[in-house]
Amino acid sequence: MLVMETIKVLMTMRFSDEQIARVRAVSPRLVVVQKSVKEGADFNDTSTLFEGDEEIFYGMIPPRDLSRAPRLRWVQLHSAGINHLHDHPIWQSDVRVTTASGIHAVPIGEFAIALMLALARKIPLMTRLQARADWPRGKWNLFLGTELRGKTLGVVGYGSIGREVARIAKHGFAMRVLALTRGGDPRDRGYHEPGVGDPDGALPDAWFTRAQLFDLLTQSDFVLIATPLTDETRGMIGERELRAMKPTAFLVNIARGGIVDERALVRALKEHWIAGAALDVFEREPLPADNELWTLDNVIIAPHIAAATPHYDDRAVELFCENLRRYLRGDALLNVVDIPRGY
Repeated sequence: MLVMETIKVLMTMRFSDEQIARVRAVSPRLVVVQKSVKEGADFNDTSTLFEGDEEIFYGMIPPRDLSRAPRLRWVQLHSAGINHLHDHPIWQSDVRVTTASGIHAVPIGEFAIALMLALARKIPLMTRLQARADWPRGKWNLFLGTELRGKTLGVVGYGSIGREVARIAKHGFAMRVLALTRGGDPRDRGYHEPGVGDPDGALPDAWFTRAQLFDLLTQSDFVLIATPLTDETRGMIGERELRAMKPTAFLVNIARGGIVDERALVRALKEHWIAGAALDVFEREPLPADNELWTLDNVIIAPHIAAATPHYDDRAVELFCENLRRYLRGDALLNVVDIPRGY
């Protein structure tokens, strides 16, 4: 009788029993152990949770002491970004690392559209007046906004999130879509849910390279920052780029704060180089109380919560199960981190 060798999987996120059962159901070969980190401690080192026979790890932080995980072969991250692991010894090992890229497309895509609508229709001003029970005079002129329909959306970073925003913008608001990508392949090679985004790259009206960033900015009514934070993209939206935008344009950043020069952005908002901005990410988080962004009336500040819906973990488990099936078959995994590229 053939005895199948078991594979131990250590999971450190706080998944439900039903979600863990879905992982176990992938194969009888899997021995799935959940050792949840304490609430609020998702970024702790997980070295002490390893017993030495784990082959697969799911969580936010792989063990820093890799000697405690001699059989570790694959790490599936609970996040799309890897910036929190910039100095982690995992990069000097032969352990494969995959991300959760693709599961954020729907929640963050919808959130980005909500921010665009809020900026266009001056919703923040409405909420400030509501807090004061103030029904303003001259309300028509005060709230004279713009429409998304027919406007141009420039997507800086045409990954899964940017593609879903493009899909909603194109089909929901008849917007013109401009897409900027690092490479020349229009297809989405990572994980994507059925019916979500633009996996074939069929939606953009025009494509741009990094060298053509200014061309995209000058044409866009809304600029969505959706690119990973890497050495190449850090500070890519600075004073020159903000001055290149239309004075009627809006900037939306749901990627990483370090991509936008905050000092330049504050000046752009105060001096009205651009009409406004909506930000879910910042150079320092939490955003310091003395940061000028808090005081401006043409900016929306969200506390890095664009992905916060009840469906995050279900989507994460679905991606993990698909990658587990691929791992067991010996197929290529989805969302493998390319270390030189930084994502």
